[in-house]
Amino acid sequence: MTWQPKKFSTEERFEIANKILIELIKQYKQNLLSVALEGSTAKGLDGPESDLELRVVIKERESSLEAFFYKGMFVGINFRSPEKMISKAKNIELEWSVKSDVLYTCKVLYDLTNFYVELRETVKEAEELIDLNSLFKDAITDMYEHVYKLFLLSETVTIIAQEARLVAYWAVMSVGLKNKHTFLSSRIIYKECFELDSLTEAFEQRIRGLVSLKTDVQNLKKNVGELWVATLNWAGISKKDLSFL
Repeated sequence: MTWQPKKFSTEERFEIANKILIELIKQYKQNLLSVALEGSTAKGLDGPESDLELRVVIKERESSLEAFFYKGMFVGINFRSPEKMISKAKNIELEWSVKSDVLYTCKVLYDLTNFYVELRETVKEAEELIDLNSLFKDAITDMYEHVYKLFLLSETVTIIAQEARLVAYWAVMSVGLKNKHTFLSSRIIYKECFELDSLTEAFEQRIRGLVSLKTDVQNLKKNVGELWVATLNWAGISKKDLSFL
């Protein structure tokens, strides 16, 4: 029989999360500042085979990732110190469009000192100060790195297809930043992206061509080349003036 992960309902995932919370409180007592449920379950996107993702903030503990099975459910716990969490909230990353939602979409199960209130205020202040246009140019730079690699590769479909998907990913990051949009989940970024107001010419068609499982090298290169030129035109960047690259 083919192996399959055990299935759980959303309610069962929350029950397991609360049981783990009880154990964490017993073990860490006053050093335990907060426990938050993240990922698909917190966002309401979980399916029967979804895992459980928890973010645990503990005083005087090094950051680590612990993974284990609890009654057949795969659980991942990210342990972080409060200092690490505050530092991360202050720094807006290049992948802001797909990663910045975590503090807003997570379900806080335990918060001894209202730490998540402080975190959310910190990240809001950081977002108000960040230069998204600078991040946008950085995303385009990363996109071009994979565009260039793709045209340098041999005619190996698997490797070229991998680079094509990275081109598509960074094109989506660029569009997200340009639209000042945060995506709900990396699983549905393409669907969400196609609905944004400002897109490059034939964006959806070309992205679908890059992530399709049924394609060939020539079509991939054609779609990548057209998407790159369309991105420069959409961004208002002259092909003769790519000094920021």
